[in-house]
Amino acid sequence: MIYHSEFVEAAAEQLAADCGCYKQDLFGGENIVVPNMPKSGSRLIFEETPFFRMATMGRNAVISADSSVIPFFESLVPKYSGAELFSGKVQYLINSKLAEHNKYIGDVNIYYLPETPYKYRRKSGVNLKIFEENEIKSELYPHKEFSNALMYKDHGERKDKLAVCAMNGGDIIAMAGASSDSERFWQIGIDVKKEFRGLGIGSECVKALTYEIMAHGAIPYYGTWSGNIASQNVARAAGYRPIWTEMYSQNII
Repeated sequence: MIYHSEFVEAAAEQLAADCGCYKQDLFGGENIVVPNMPKSGSRLIFEETPFFRMATMGRNAVISADSSVIPFFESLVPKYSGAELFSGKVQYLINSKLAEHNKYIGDVNIYYLPETPYKYRRKSGVNLKIFEENEIKSELYPHKEFSNALMYKDHGERKDKLAVCAMNGGDIIAMAGASSDSERFWQIGIDVKKEFRGLGIGSECVKALTYEIMAHGAIPYYGTWSGNIASQNVARAAGYRPIWTEMYSQNII
């Protein structure tokens, strides 16, 4: 099996658009610092361009930053490997600099892609129902307890595109939703009601949604913060593997 090389290449292209660099920059031997100027086709996951963001696909790291802090990062990156830039020590150094600009590091997120070709066979005993974009607002938005799966509002071009629900009679017990973070990449989120967790229902929803996203011509990806082990286990059970790690700044409130 070819280990989803086409999806990995596409992910590098997406990150290049997000960070304002070149695709080959994600596979280099040296860390790279560029101005925070996203290109056309970047993901629509932020209301404004992050003051700072950093991504690694396992080799070097690419830092996209405001011009006011580029000299700081240019002096920092030669001292560490791409992985070491995500260490606690370096995060402390970065946070100290960001604090001067009323910023701090948000969550450190791990992003996953599915293996290809993707093999999906519906598990017997799990009743799944698929909802298309035109059905989500009217049929699923009234169910407010699935905020990890749905955005519950339109964000311009970023929309809730697909959802897969696990049903117990007429009740929704789990939901996986897909948002169109870019034209090509749709992100999966999953929520399972507390009393139904640990039964493999979440991974079944993710598997079905993965298949549906691919059928719509998009690339599914799955993101979770570094401390969410339960979510990481869902990704692995659904046939996903970690491809890149990313951090970004947020405003101090």
